[in-house]
Amino acid sequence: MSIAPETRDARHAEPSPRRKAPGLELWLTERVAFHLRKPAEDIDPDTPLADYGIDSVAAISICGEIEEEYRIAVSPTIAYDFPTVHAIATHVTELLADRATDGGARS
Repeated sequence: MSIAPETRDARHAEPSPRRKAPGLELWLTERVAFHLRKPAEDIDPDTPLADYGIDSVAAISICGEIEEEYRIAVSPTIAYDFPTVHAIATHVTELLADRATDGGARS
C-alpha cells in the first residue's frame, strides 16, 4: 500500500521551531520535492535546482515559505543565487546565525 504525498499547503501550518542546518536541509528538500511533484528521496541536495527544471513560480514560492517558516527575509532570487538545496540551507543557516548574533534585530 502506498501513501499519497502530502498535499496540504505548508504555508498554513504552524511554524516549526528553528532548525539547525540538517533539519533545514530536509525541510527544504521536502518543499522542493513538493513543488516539483517528486518524492523527496529523488532530490539530491547537491544537484542544481535548474537540473530538476524548477520554474520561477516554484522558486518564488519556496522563497516565501522560507520567510514564513523561519521569519527571515530572503531574496526572491535565492534559488538562482544559491542553486542547490544544500547551498540554500547553508545561506539560510547563516542568516539565522546573523539574526541571533544581532539579537533579533533583523526580521
